[in-house]
Amino acid sequence: MGVLLPVGRVTIPRRIVHAVDDNIATEHPREAGGFLACERRDGRLHATGHVPLPNEAADPERRFVATVDERAPSEPRICYHSHTSASTPSGLTDIDRRMIPERYALVVFAPRGDPHSYRLFRRGLLRWRELPVGHTRSGPGEWHPLPRLS
Repeated sequence: MGVLLPVGRVTIPRRIVHAVDDNIATEHPREAGGFLACERRDGRLHATGHVPLPNEAADPERRFVATVDERAPSEPRICYHSHTSASTPSGLTDIDRRMIPERYALVVFAPRGDPHSYRLFRRGLLRWRELPVGHTRSGPGEWHPLPRLS
C-alpha cells in the first residue's frame, strides 16, 4: 500500500460545474448544496459526479443543512454549498468551520443565484486551508482556475 500524497489541487469538469450552478440557480434564494464524488489521482482530486441534497435547515436562506446518508458518495468526496446573500462571505463562515464535518468543502458565492466565486477548503488538524480549484474544458491535463473572490 502506497503513501497518499497531500491533495494539491482539485479539478471539476465543466459538466459538473454546470450541474452545481444549475442546482444553485434552481434552489435560489435558498442555499443549495450536496456532494461531489471524487477520485484521487497524482496527488489531486478529480470530481466524477454530482449529488445534490435537499436543504433541511430551519432557515434555508441563511444556512445549508443536509442529512448525510446512502445518497452521499464514498470518500474521497467534497461537500459543497452556496452562499446566496451579498452580505455573506465568499469563503467559510465561522459556523461553516465548526459545523461542516467533511474533510473538503467547496463554497460557491452566488448572490441572486448567479455563481461568482468558487473556493475550496481542506480541513487540517487545527484549521481549514484553501486549495486551488479549477475545471477542464477540452481534455486531460488541461486545467483552468474557477473564478475566486477574496
